[in-house]
Amino acid sequence: MKYNSDILRQLHAELHDILGEVCRVCELASIPYFIQGGTAIGAHFFEDIVPWDDDIDLGMTRENYERFLREAPALLGKEYLLQEFTTERDTPFYFAKVRKRGTRFVESEWVGLDIADGIYIDIFPYDLIPDNPTLERRQRARVGFWVNCFTAKSVWLWRWFKRANNGVVHRKSMVSCFAILCVTSLMSKERIYRRLHRELTRYNSTDATRYNIVRMPKDMIERSAIENPERRRFGGRELWSPSSLESYLRNHYGDIQKWLPEDKRLNHAPEILQFSEPLTSAESEQITVVIPLYNKEQEIERALRSVIEQSLRPHEIIVVDDGSTDSSAMIVERIIAAHPQNNIRLIRQDNQGVSAARNRGISLATTDYVALLDGDDYWLSGYIAEVSRLMTYYPDCTLYSTAFDIINNNTRHRAYTPDTEGIVDPAAEALKGRFTAIPSTATVRRTALEEIGGFPEGMRIGEDQWVWVRLQQQGGTFCFSPMSLVRYARTASNRSASIYRKEQSSHSIAELYDATQSDTLNEYVARIGIGKAITQSVKGGSEDASEALRAFAYTRHNRRQLRRLRLLNALPKWLRAPIDNLYRAAAWIVKKRGL
Repeated sequence: MKYNSDILRQLHAELHDILGEVCRVCELASIPYFIQGGTAIGAHFFEDIVPWDDDIDLGMTRENYERFLREAPALLGKEYLLQEFTTERDTPFYFAKVRKRGTRFVESEWVGLDIADGIYIDIFPYDLIPDNPTLERRQRARVGFWVNCFTAKSVWLWRWFKRANNGVVHRKSMVSCFAILCVTSLMSKERIYRRLHRELTRYNSTDATRYNIVRMPKDMIERSAIENPERRRFGGRELWSPSSLESYLRNHYGDIQKWLPEDKRLNHAPEILQFSEPLTSAESEQITVVIPLYNKEQEIERALRSVIEQSLRPHEIIVVDDGSTDSSAMIVERIIAAHPQNNIRLIRQDNQGVSAARNRGISLATTDYVALLDGDDYWLSGYIAEVSRLMTYYPDCTLYSTAFDIINNNTRHRAYTPDTEGIVDPAAEALKGRFTAIPSTATVRRTALEEIGGFPEGMRIGEDQWVWVRLQQQGGTFCFSPMSLVRYARTASNRSASIYRKEQSSHSIAELYDATQSDTLNEYVARIGIGKAITQSVKGGSEDASEALRAFAYTRHNRRQLRRLRLLNALPKWLRAPIDNLYRAAAWIVKKRGL
């Protein structure tokens, strides 16, 4: 994950704040500690946090770690809390975290767990491991199994027997999952914790020469390096470090480098990140969020809260209620009352369709850019920050978008999108089956939307892709980030494409064809038009489908879809939906394609 610079600066400040508190507690209680892992690398090369990193790691020998668990809760300031099984029974972590209250930092696999989730630093217990390689391998295997059992008492993270939390699936064989399932069904978490503790500390009374976090072979430290620590500068303070730090790092991380290639600059990539105080930037202040709303009482609160909880706050949020007949607008009003600082406006109008609702919001925006979000979908907390980062690096683009995941019946699937960052050709990508933009991923320059007349009012299907083509015809450029920061609800209620009525629009997909433009763009137009016509035919729109067969007969790239449309339209109307549902179900199972 690439962090927006404003976000990373604030996150590092929060981490240093927590670190200062932990150091204070350790000094007060005379508890030795040492830096390890990526924090040790940062101290060695940067005398601070590695510039792209998002955490701090400390280690303690088991004896000192258990002293910290006993004494820290009473010594930590009220802004901080200690998270470990002894203080929070629902935690999935077998080590300790010190978290800052009033903040949030949640990785994908932990979203939804009822645990403390503030920004944190990790504190790992180090135990002696046997010098005998065979005994070491056996210990690691036993510890790994019991750690998995401990985690599984809080959350399931594997594909077998249960649904992985939020679709985050870690590799694990069916046999291993069955063993974990059996153990967790028969043993309490307390008992598993004691068994894990026994395995971790099995060799602590021996004369072994190396300390290690038993699950992490790379973090091996010589006993003498811990028993004779040295001071290292780190972000304006001095921390304790294993002696001969460079030797420790090179012995266990290989040929360490100060500046890694971007694809190796790893971090935790949180799904939710919030600071104690709202944060804005020059770029985020140029963004208005527009949410069209029609009868989405089941989803609108989630969508709106996903904007409120952005790490970087947009300038304003405009919700356009397009004549809802359910309680959607009341839910929005309640949220507005609870969050007056977020500059949310609710605009009401008679039902005119999603394009008219979007256009109304765009016309009321007071910023240079408009971020579109459908009421069915939601953003991860880094969406505005990532768009702001793209605006900094690619300032002249017309549209900015990110990758997205598809939520289908409570399971999550990565959508087919480009895999590299930068300027993309949405027409060429679409012909490869890749999505570069859907409304909920798109932030668009407002003047560009105004120049093309906004979204085509009265058009019920494909109105977003009509806009993407028109922007390209006007010379617009699209910028894409492969970070998946949007969740598209494929099975949400009231998707416009699920309901067919004859369109009453002065615009059409067919009008986008232009003999003077590139074949790629014309093929993209045909792809949009044929896909739309298939939906229309299935819903009974035989005449519209026939018109599309004539209008897009020129296509060479989309012949298979054209044949599919011709076949469907030749069937009796009552048979079209069942046949098409079988086709779509098979396509989803095989390739997870289709929104």
